[in-house]
Amino acid sequence: MMRTERIQLMSPSPGTRRELLVHRLGQADARPKVYFQAGLHADEWPGLLVLQHLLTMLQEAERQNAIQGEIIVVPYANPVGLSQNVFGYVAGRFDLTGTGNFNRNFADLYLDARSGVEGRLGSDLETNNELVRDALRAAVAAELAEDETTALKKTLLALSIDADYVFDLHCDDHSSAHVYSVKRQAEKAQDLCRHIGARYLLTEDLDGVVAFDGSHLQPWHWLQKDFPDNPMEMPKLAVTVEYRGQYDVSDELAAVDAANLFNYLVSENLIRGDAQAPQLDDIHVSPLESVDSMKAEAAGLLVFQKPLDAWLEQGDVFAEIVSLDGGEPNQRTPVRARTAGYLMARTHRRLVRPGDQIAKVCGEKPLPHRKIGNLLQL
Repeated sequence: MMRTERIQLMSPSPGTRRELLVHRLGQADARPKVYFQAGLHADEWPGLLVLQHLLTMLQEAERQNAIQGEIIVVPYANPVGLSQNVFGYVAGRFDLTGTGNFNRNFADLYLDARSGVEGRLGSDLETNNELVRDALRAAVAAELAEDETTALKKTLLALSIDADYVFDLHCDDHSSAHVYSVKRQAEKAQDLCRHIGARYLLTEDLDGVVAFDGSHLQPWHWLQKDFPDNPMEMPKLAVTVEYRGQYDVSDELAAVDAANLFNYLVSENLIRGDAQAPQLDDIHVSPLESVDSMKAEAAGLLVFQKPLDAWLEQGDVFAEIVSLDGGEPNQRTPVRARTAGYLMARTHRRLVRPGDQIAKVCGEKPLPHRKIGNLLQL
């Protein structure tokens, strides 16, 4: 039977309490361990509904004793952000108290984990894996939580840091479904994309990961470098899944997404059953250094001339910005693709200012003008 826990979080003010809801299915503390969360960016809602549909399927799988290990589901990962309603707008991407992006600045556990395993590792893979997991759990427990948001991030890591699979569900502004993974796990992430119907996989080096999913891989990455003679295996997959756009919230979409995600779990033998064929054959893979985050160069009304997923050649006009204060009517500034690639994402905003992000073009070649820190919608 599904076990439900309510974790009380740090009180932000007198008379105010928040809690994190956690569902556990399968055998407690069994392997493999699978972790799902949605809404870390609290203004990104499709994943919240996907998990509601997925939980129904997981409950049925548990009744049939089909779950191989343990599956943990956090249906809303950020009650702090969900409460940040400012004049009717959920400002759930950044902490209004000043700690920054909710999907950044998770604890760096590497040095504490290293201290915990140094001199104890041997030649057995599974023994080493468990030593590292123990060290990571201890490192999380030792982290200070001096404010509400830091305490929330510590709680999420405590639930997930020893998982074999980590799925962090997000969405973009207005986009096709896509997945972020590290390059080392690109092949496995492509299989996930095929099963869940995500057309694009965006990859990055482990050294550069700054989001929640990378927090689960980086300590292993550095420990493997430090102890090359002691075998150890990082989590099999840790990814950010972007379920289309912010307003793509419907039972029709979520039910299909949940079924596809469940089918992936079956294909990985995390749930016993017969897996169905993947949804897609071809996945467009782009390293992050090949994804162009386009910004408006003028103020005015943004009018797109190309649909999502359109292939663009370098120099193609895919949008125009209509000047509202020009001397002549209907004066327009063309927005041209700076690289060949797919128009993967567009903003839903139409009144733009210079510097506003308006689109992402998923290319194939590295972009010399691009700064990697400015790209992500993660």
